[in-house]
Amino acid sequence: MAAGSAVKYNGLEKTLTSTDNRDWDDATPGNIMFVLAGAGYTPIATHSTTTDLTNVITAGDGAPISATGLTIDNTTTPGTTCYKSADVNFGSAVTIEAKYLIAIQPVTPGTYSATTGKLLFYLNLNTASGSATAISTASDFVVYTPANGWIKTV
Repeated sequence: MAAGSAVKYNGLEKTLTSTDNRDWDDATPGNIMFVLAGAGYTPIATHSTTTDLTNVITAGDGAPISATGLTIDNTTTPGTTCYKSADVNFGSAVTIEAKYLIAIQPVTPGTYSATTGKLLFYLNLNTASGSATAISTASDFVVYTPANGWIKTV
């Protein structure tokens, strides 16, 4: 199973740079959250809030989790900004089937809302086909952060 690269939603930069919102590396727990969606969701760059999401796992194994280790690297490669986090760990001995990992900025830190969270980017967890999913059955479900971060802006 090969995961794809993160793809940004159109509102990523506005969300992370607007004075109305929190920065990526804001220290508030739950500032950024990771959400899983099944193959029933079709990502579109113009999607902007969690209202646009479908087929989201909202409870139990795979429920939305807070991102940890949020950093912004703007020194490694001059002229670029890389948004990083710790690996996304939904737990061990969990049973999950998901197609997409989605980063959101919830209005209330650490609280997933099906209507108001702002979409940042998504990652196809299994690029083998349009419907192929990532599955764990009573095992670890970890999405590893790419070495250069999730998203790079130039």
